[in-house]
Amino acid sequence: MTKTLTMTAKGQITIPKDAREALGLRGGDQLVLSVVGNEVVVTPKNIDLHELAGLLGDPPAGTATLQELDEAVMEAAGQHVSPSERRVKRHDAA
Repeated sequence: MTKTLTMTAKGQITIPKDAREALGLRGGDQLVLSVVGNEVVVTPKNIDLHELAGLLGDPPAGTATLQELDEAVMEAAGQHVSPSERRVKRHDAA
């Protein structure tokens, strides 16, 4: 599902009804906004942890650096986000 959203002057966006329904979101639900690199990821705070099991695949053998963990998260997130959704335009302040 890909949607183009418009942010208001107050920084607000509206999550489309079909996206809310697909995620089971209702008014008052909390969302977590994460900025990862130049991408914005919004995740329901009330998501069932069982739904996330296996999202990143098998754990690495041994230890992993923070960079390796970040790359694994970005790769897994990229599988659930279309290429057009991966880029966030940044506007330089005048």
